[in-house]
Amino acid sequence: MRNVKLLWGAVVFLLVVTVGLTGIVARMLGTPRAEGETVKQGEIKEPEKKEDRVLARIGDREIKESDLTQNLINRHGAELLNQMLDREAIQQKADKIGLKLEREELDREIKRMQQGYDSEEQFYTAMKEQIGLSKEDLREDVYYKLLLEKIATNGIQVSDQEVDAFMKAHPEEFRSIVQYRFQQIISETLEQANKTIELAKGGRDFAALAKERSLDTATANDGGDMGWIDENDPFVAASIMKAVQSLKVGEISKPISFTDGYAVVKLNDRKEMNKGNQEEIRESLRKQLALQKAKPLKEVTQELRDERNAVILDAELRK
Repeated sequence: MRNVKLLWGAVVFLLVVTVGLTGIVARMLGTPRAEGETVKQGEIKEPEKKEDRVLARIGDREIKESDLTQNLINRHGAELLNQMLDREAIQQKADKIGLKLEREELDREIKRMQQGYDSEEQFYTAMKEQIGLSKEDLREDVYYKLLLEKIATNGIQVSDQEVDAFMKAHPEEFRSIVQYRFQQIISETLEQANKTIELAKGGRDFAALAKERSLDTATANDGGDMGWIDENDPFVAASIMKAVQSLKVGEISKPISFTDGYAVVKLNDRKEMNKGNQEEIRESLRKQLALQKAKPLKEVTQELRDERNAVILDAELRK
């Protein structure tokens, strides 16, 4: 599911500036970052006075912590402050009406996001290495997203009949999906593809061959590894997917003709991904349908801020 990872990475990258820098700017603005699973911000406190540390030197110029912090505030302060106000408004509203997000709900959503990764550890490592998002930052962001959805859908009813009707109209969304983990080597000619097969069957490592011979620059350095791919992935050529589905685990294909040349693939694993049990599917769908009936989340957030009389006092940050 390489493409899913890339798309997810692109989306989450937009969170890095706000989430990754919140801790630094929060100290200047006086609001402590959320900690642990409660992620509830405390009362605004006066920042403690401390020494202005020297963070770097270049020539006779010293760059102090206050320089870095002020630079961050100038560039990202308004965005960060608005995020903090949004989150505080969400939490205060949830506390007022008695809504809570259970740890199991947060874990379930995180697990859903991990689809396409081999393990939870690999998922968090990828988020950290690719976009600088820590496990705690990600869980904090998801926490507020889910809590806001709860607020937005509070009191909205979705009947069993509505759920049944949607499932009947869209059965393809609820069936299990088979995923395949395979490597590929792309060649320009049939002769080159046959040579790849000859070398692989002669004992050469398939990953090493991919690095040496594959024209697919996106996967060659990874030994041709495509990651976990859905059986209906639109980014994989139909002829390649058909060949993958016909292979046994560990088997190497014959040359596969497609628009960009010839492919040779090796199937490493397969697994069936289901949407959960019937109860989980229906509850997830009920939530989706409720969100469709609810006001847009951005509008809900603004209403929550207005309700709590949120105001940005600093003229520069207000811009």
